[in-house]
Amino acid sequence: MEAGNRYGDRGAKAFGPSVGFFLDGEGGYTTVAVALALLVSLTLVFSVASAEWALSRSAEVQEVADAAAMAGSNCVAAFSTVVQVIDACVLSLGLAGVLVFAAGMVVAAVPFLQAKSPAILHAGRQVLDARRTFATSASRGLERFERVLPALIMANSASCVSANCREGMSYVGCAVPFPQTSETDYSFLDEGPDPAEMEESAEQLREATAEKERALKRAQEAKERAWRADCVDSPMCMRSRAARLTGMSGRANPSYASVEGWQFEYARLRARNYYLLRHTREAPLNSSPEELSRSAARRRFYAYAYEEVSAGVCKESDPVVMDLPELPHTRATVRSTRLYTDVCWPCTEEDGARTMHSTLECPGATGASDGDASLEQLEQGLVKRCEVCGMDIAVMGSAADASTNINNGFEHYWRIVVQASRDYRAAREEAARADARMKELAEKNTNLFQQAIDALSIDRPRIRPAGYQGCVSVVMRHGGVAVPSELTGSFIAGASLPPGVALSAATLAPDSATDGNDVLSRAFDGLRERWGAPVDLVGHIAELWGKLLVGYGSSYESVSGVTEGLLDDLGSLFGERVASWLRDKLTAIVDACGFQPADMRLRKPVLVRSQRVLDQAGLTSVGEARALLEALPASAEEIRTTNWQKVLEVLGGSGVEIATLPIPGRDGESLPLSLDLSTLVSAP
Repeated sequence: MEAGNRYGDRGAKAFGPSVGFFLDGEGGYTTVAVALALLVSLTLVFSVASAEWALSRSAEVQEVADAAAMAGSNCVAAFSTVVQVIDACVLSLGLAGVLVFAAGMVVAAVPFLQAKSPAILHAGRQVLDARRTFATSASRGLERFERVLPALIMANSASCVSANCREGMSYVGCAVPFPQTSETDYSFLDEGPDPAEMEESAEQLREATAEKERALKRAQEAKERAWRADCVDSPMCMRSRAARLTGMSGRANPSYASVEGWQFEYARLRARNYYLLRHTREAPLNSSPEELSRSAARRRFYAYAYEEVSAGVCKESDPVVMDLPELPHTRATVRSTRLYTDVCWPCTEEDGARTMHSTLECPGATGASDGDASLEQLEQGLVKRCEVCGMDIAVMGSAADASTNINNGFEHYWRIVVQASRDYRAAREEAARADARMKELAEKNTNLFQQAIDALSIDRPRIRPAGYQGCVSVVMRHGGVAVPSELTGSFIAGASLPPGVALSAATLAPDSATDGNDVLSRAFDGLRERWGAPVDLVGHIAELWGKLLVGYGSSYESVSGVTEGLLDDLGSLFGERVASWLRDKLTAIVDACGFQPADMRLRKPVLVRSQRVLDQAGLTSVGEARALLEALPASAEEIRTTNWQKVLEVLGGSGVEIATLPIPGRDGESLPLSLDLSTLVSAP
């Protein structure tokens, strides 16, 4: 204490009498010193708090400007999403229609299915007509939407600015799109295949296929007639007559239970075996001259029939070769064969005349042998007819007459087989001509399909609405906002914030974390729910459109895969070569086009340097951008109200009809696709 007192006394004297206000004689602080220290501390605290509040509130104008730029770009993002969905619908409808036409073309080339082709082609035309109507209406609707987009951007951004006016803070401003007018060309929506020529060509293919089908049906009917004549007793057939008359059985005389396992060649082989046995076993029933002649005629007929049938050809594969002999059974038919011209009948010299006999065993053959003669020579009078055996063309003609003209004779059923073979050959030849015509028309259909796919595989559109480069916002804060008295009080003088301004810009960028296919899936589900029960467009065409629509983007199911699935659903095509070729060709065309998945990532606003947007817009300085905003009203609410009124005046209401979608398969029914813009900007 003593030391302290001594120091205090010395200190007070050293610094002068003024120090005494702060230090007492004992070296401690006086009440004045403590009070002054507290006052300075409080003044500093309130000054820092006031400065912090002012700095914080001053920075808010930049946040409001950022929010306004994002709000403006949100409108552009909404428009871009709508266009993506519309473009996906237009493209997928076009693809669905063309693929349905492809199915109709393939079916038109299948004889057993061609009757279904008109219904499928009609369904394809309905889908393409719906696409055309939808695209036309969408072009108009999107143009109307885009026309009000600048006002919508300004109204929405001004609404955002107005919403931030609180706690005495007053802001004015909005976002301006760059460019300020649309640069989108909607002609891509009008591009698409014309179904008229495809439908006409497919119908021509169907008609050619129908001709082939009719010809094949006649061929099948002819073959069945021949099979029945060969194998099915009604009341008899070649098989049963051969077994009865010659005892043929086993492999020489087989039975075929169905026409599917039977061929004309089998009847020819049976007839050859039959006539060989009949020839080798032929003998007169008695020794009368008449029976000798009839037996000789039969023997000669069987030999002739064996040779002719053996020379016959039965080839049912393409090209068809069908040549079976029709055996003679009348005088007229004998005269047209070598039975008439062959020199094979023995002659003798009788009473000075050369006389022809059926055999030298004839009782009338008493003279010397005089060579052989033909039935033709007999009728020409070059030889004389034996009056004992009576051999002449009538005898030869009667050799097969009875068995040909009554239904218990082998030749009766053989004649049915021969006639059926000729009908079969003619029908198959007609089918071959129709098939050649089908190939020509299949080529034509392929070319038209290629043109249709080319029309759909154009580059996807570049959407350039107002604001696609970005939206620049300028927000001003009115001055005169007083610093809260709680932060000034009696320690510092009252203060107010000065006016402030902030500039910001936003543009759209794809968000890799999003998948626009979810949007398409919801859109299709919504459409399907609105049109009620699923529309059956000849099978699963509505489902086909859904696959193509939902698979339009990044989770893309390749168009070629959908095509293969659709055409594979047609089945085996019954081995029809033209249809199989056409299916493979159409699938190859789709594969070669290489439809690429569209980028369906949703576009979201992101903040960027304002100078970047201004540079893209061709503006050299921020001052030029601000000049565009100087003419705006002084109130954010007024900016919003003015621009919202522009939207209402142009559209006639808060809603805009984007497009009209006709429902394929329901004539006259359609679904309007509308958007309520009040969800983007609250109505005043």
